[in-house]
Parts: sequence; C-alpha cells; structure tokens
Amino acid sequence: MTNRIPFLAIAIFALMLGVGILSASADDNSAWMKNIDDKTYVSQLSIPGSHDAGTGHGLNNVYAIISGDQYARTQDKTLTEQWNSGIRAFDLRPSVDEGRLRIYHGLVSTNLYLDEAFSTLCGLLDQHPTETCIVIMRHENDHDNGDENWKTLMNSLLNSEPVQSHAVNFDPAAKVGDVRGKIIILCRDAYGTTPVGGFVTGWGFDANFNNQKGGKIKGRGSEGPLYVQDYYDMSASGAPATKSSSIQRMLQFSCSENTNTNLWVINHTSGYSKTQSIANYNLATSDGYRDNAATQNPVVINYLSNHTGPTGVVLMDFSGEDVSSGYNVMGQTLTDALIANNFKESPNADYFRALDAIEDGGKYYVTTICNDKKYYLMPTGYLTNLERQAGRFTFSRVNGDAYYYGFQLKDAYFTNPPVGGNPTLKNGHIATDATSHRNNWEAQVFLLNGEGKYAVRATNAAGGTSGWAVNAETYWTVTSGSRPKAEYSKTPSYVWQLEIPESANTVSDNLSFEEASRENRIYDLSGRQVQPSPSKKGIYISGRRKLAVR
Repeated sequence: MTNRIPFLAIAIFALMLGVGILSASADDNSAWMKNIDDKTYVSQLSIPGSHDAGTGHGLNNVYAIISGDQYARTQDKTLTEQWNSGIRAFDLRPSVDEGRLRIYHGLVSTNLYLDEAFSTLCGLLDQHPTETCIVIMRHENDHDNGDENWKTLMNSLLNSEPVQSHAVNFDPAAKVGDVRGKIIILCRDAYGTTPVGGFVTGWGFDANFNNQKGGKIKGRGSEGPLYVQDYYDMSASGAPATKSSSIQRMLQFSCSENTNTNLWVINHTSGYSKTQSIANYNLATSDGYRDNAATQNPVVINYLSNHTGPTGVVLMDFSGEDVSSGYNVMGQTLTDALIANNFKESPNADYFRALDAIEDGGKYYVTTICNDKKYYLMPTGYLTNLERQAGRFTFSRVNGDAYYYGFQLKDAYFTNPPVGGNPTLKNGHIATDATSHRNNWEAQVFLLNGEGKYAVRATNAAGGTSGWAVNAETYWTVTSGSRPKAEYSKTPSYVWQLEIPESANTVSDNLSFEEASRENRIYDLSGRQVQPSPSKKGIYISGRRKLAVR
C-alpha cells in the first residue's frame, strides 16, 4: 500500500479546479535546484542521495551461485531515473574488472561501468544547467582484492572528458551558484596525491554521535570537516532502534546545531536487517535492504514533518520508489520531503543571512531608530544621534563555539555583559573593556531577519548555566526614553541596522578654493554653508565629509 495519491484522483481534482493536469511522475524533480538561491551554501542544503546507486542498472551472478537480485540490490531505478526523481548525490563503488572500472556492490557486479555513470551524469547536468550533483566513491576491493590498477584507471578517467570539464575542486564553503552544472567528486580512497574534487578521510560506521565527527574532505588547497552517520548492520536485536536514534541525532545536529559553513554532513538511512551465509560469506539480502528502508526512511520523513533546517546529504536505499517488492520503502516520499525542506525557514536562517550580508573587513555604522529618530552606536557602547560621534566599525570574522563565526568589531572592544550570577542587563550601555582585548573572544553574532533588521548576540561563546557562560544567552537591545540607551536583553531584539559610512576626506569634482569662492555657495553634506578663503589654493576638505555644490 502506498501513501501517494492516485493519479486519477489528482486529475479529477485538477479538472474540478479548472487548471491543467500536472504530471504525477517523479520527472517534476529533474531541475528542483533552479529555485535555490545562488548564495546558499552547499553544506546548508538538504540533498537526497542514493546508496550503492549503480545497483539500479541490474546485477550479475557471482560464481554462478550468488544472485545479485537476491543479495545485493539497493536500488530499483537507473541513474537517470534517480536523477528525475530528485536524487543529487550518488554513491558509486568502482572495482577493476578486466581492465575497466565496473560498479560493484561487494562481490556482486552491476551492469554499469564508471565511465558510463559519469557520461550519464555529465549529460544530465548539460540538460539541466541549474543543477549540481555529488558523486561519493570508494574502491570496492572485495572483488578485485585491492588491485593497484584501480588508481591508474581512476586517474585516467577523472582527468579525461567529460569529467574534466564538469568536475570542480572541493571548496567546503562553496555556494550553489559556484557549482551549477558541475560535479563535486568525493573519493574515500586516494588514487594519487591530488584529488579531482576532494579526498575523504575519517569515514566511520559507529552509531555513537561523538564518534561520527572525525571525517574530513580535502580539495586542492582547501579542507573542511565532515560528520558521517553510516551505521549499516541492523541484523542484530535492537540494532534498528539504535540506527533510528543515530539518524535522528545527526539530523538534530545538521538542522539546528551546525553553524559552520565549512562542515558537511552525510547521514545514511541505508543498511540491511537480513543476511544469509553463502560460500563462507555473510551476505545482506536485497529484502534486508528493503526491510531496513521501510523502517529508516520514514524516520527522516517524520523528523522533517516537525523540524526544519538543512539535513546535509541523506543517502537512502530504493530512492525514487515508495514500494519495492511489496515493502513500503518510502524512497520517493523521502526524496520529496528533503527537496521541500530546502524551501522552509531553518532555525539558523537569520544567522546565515547576516553572515552572507556582512562583508568580512567591511566598515559599518551600527544604527537604530527610536522615537522616529536615528541613533548611532558609539565605540564606548553608548548611543548618539550625532553622526560625527558614531563608531565606524571594522567587522572581522573570528572562530567561535556555539556559532562558528562571530564578528569582532575591531574599532571597539565590546565585551560580555557583566556577570554577577546573572548578566547585568540594564547598565546603560553595551560593555566595553579595551584593557582585556583578546583576538578571538568577545565576538558578536549578528542575526538578520527577513525584514532587514539585525539582532546582536552578545558573544559567540558556548552557553552554560553559570558564570560567564550565561552571556551566550544575552543580546544587544535598546531601552527607549527621552534618551535611548543601548543595553542587554535575554531575547533577540531586531532593532539594529548596518550602514556603510560615507568615505572620509573626499572632494566632489576636485573643487578648489578659488573655484569654490567664485561659486560662493558651498555647503557640506549636512546642509551647512561653508565660506572658503579665496586667498588659498588647493583642495578644500571638510573634516568628516566631502563638499558639494548646490
């Protein structure tokens, strides 16, 4: 039984509404990334992926006794069909087979070769240039016993067409606009000293979240951390429940805890729950993969029905299929849920908006409107309505804990609010202490809502329940009155804006004193008339702002 609405019902409903009938096929997902903003970090996407993707092309027998369809199938659809269903990450396992790289699953060979897989994916990217895809590879050495020719064949293939013109170097902070029409190739086994894409190290198979944090992806001149949940053997008693908990813990991290734009997450629902011993090998059965998919794919579906936030790459079995050989594997429903999740507001959306909007090294005024009047933040932490007293702050990114990036305002030293068991919230200004300056501490975390207003978290340090750590729960705010005050609050206060100051010491049209005196109508930009001396020559500079002729 499937949860999908029958096509006939959809057609009748559409006709009743007087609208055109949309296809109910998965082809609707063939270009879903076109609606993703170019500035979105790839690491902050929800990407549906297929585990052992090549098995959808059919399998062969091993030693004439092991049937691939019975023991190694994890997919029912071909790469093209998976793509059209919405899959954008493909797990491929090449092994040396008579001088060529064929896709295997353990000992079982598929009807797909690696060069054919790349030709298919490159062709799909050419047809859908708004998309990107990720290929995750490993040397399936169960078959070829670690044949060293694997490295030579892999180098040759990855440095030839069409791969060469479609592959991009791995950049952990890549944005969608950087990789449209391209393949990100990640390989778990080194085939040389320089990757085409990136090399993955530290892959693990533990169910414990603390042991899933050791991965890294290294490109040419770039490197980023990787968290991997790939606990795959659910044949023991209690293992399916452990797997479900492990999936959910990684989802909790990726959706709400991860604020590191460089950190990638790969979360597997894939695995098997049934095995059979054949010729001294303990083999997972295809129905074992189906049974596991029917248990674990709904875990993510249910989680996303109550949570938002990026999942990273989710590798599943039986992608693009809701029913496989009688099992409710829910592969298409999971794919659809992951795609839809990209268009929902995530818990850290305000943080990433600010991170993208603020230029590292840029100079800004920090302003607020109170009683219909603009006020500027001063380097001392007080507010002023006089622009000449405003702080002109240089924003510099630093590393942090609870938030990977915060901004240190280099032209002033804003500290945590004073602590006396709890932060002192109403001290009349934002605390400053130039004598205790530290390079990577006391950074402020800026949050930008959809209305273009900022809230400012007082520190990028991790939170806690006592001592200075409680400052992680405090924010800048404004207390209104005859003279508004900048203070602290326990909740975000979206009352701040950033403005780029006018450049100091510039002159419009290189206006000289003599030319200015002839005009006799010279004003500074505040509207105040200036009377320059006609006896002097040269460039006339107002202390803060350039002159303008009206």
